[in-house]
Amino acid sequence: MTITELRNLYRENQLVEAIIEPSSEEGNWIVEFRHTRGGFVLLTDIHGEEYHYKDLDVASKSAMAVGFKQVRIESK
Repeated sequence: MTITELRNLYRENQLVEAIIEPSSEEGNWIVEFRHTRGGFVLLTDIHGEEYHYKDLDVASKSAMAVGFKQVRIESK
């Protein structure tokens, strides 16, 4: 889902947590959100492709742009 779509879910109190974790692509990070009904929703581009970040700070800013004040960072 795009940041705009995720913001809407956040406003509707359907997202519980923002998480950044290592991508399958070495040195990159992905951002996902835990949904209130269980499962995870991944931040994607407008084409539905996983959005990969090389910089952890930029990934954190994207997660916070959805509305969260803090982000959990997972390491391998």
